[in-house]
Amino acid sequence: MSYCVHCGVELDDWEKKCPLCQTPVIDPWQDKNGNPPPSLLSEQPERTVNKRLLVLLIGLLLLIPLITVVIVNLATTHTLTWALYVLGSEICVWTVFVLPIDRSGKLPYPYIAIDSVVVALLLFMIWLVNDEVDWFLPLALPIVLLSGVVVSLLFLIWRSRGTLKIRKTGWSVCLIACFVLALDLTITHYMRSAFGLTWSWYAAFPLLVIGVVLLAVSFSKRACDWLRKNLFL
Repeated sequence: MSYCVHCGVELDDWEKKCPLCQTPVIDPWQDKNGNPPPSLLSEQPERTVNKRLLVLLIGLLLLIPLITVVIVNLATTHTLTWALYVLGSEICVWTVFVLPIDRSGKLPYPYIAIDSVVVALLLFMIWLVNDEVDWFLPLALPIVLLSGVVVSLLFLIWRSRGTLKIRKTGWSVCLIACFVLALDLTITHYMRSAFGLTWSWYAAFPLLVIGVVLLAVSFSKRACDWLRKNLFL
């Protein structure tokens, strides 16, 4: 309910003038035509980030420590030795964290493959520089490839449409349990030249139990409703 600013008489919502003193009724939230003002948020110009420029700037920033360590390495040893570690690490950082910025929303699988290749090349370079024990082919490369496959499968699970989140979680937990078992087999084969499971049972068995329980619950509508109601899932 509004009142006249001049005489204080009570006004109806539809009145344009005060019925007593004929003072015009002015609504500061409306324009001359009686339309409400546009939203303040809509008047602000949209600010978009130039992702390509951001990627370029981060790449240039990564060049500063790289050039510094290369100059120091050449000045002290007259050859490139430890500076190669910085080079490989910065390439990994750029491909894993910076490169996907300009390609957000697209399929992640090509980038996972690129990341796996870059990490494998970094480990291969470290193995060549420190050629003491043959650990790259029997240990490092299988772990890198296995990690890339597991990450790709996790993305495939969570990008699937029409699947309940609890079912996605169950499949993800089971996949992580399998990854732990495969990691244990790889390390055991490298250390003992024989396949066997040692420490992975302590982590994989509880994960498999949790994953199977989540999958079983996901196929029961009553159990899903109970979880949503009591656990806010």
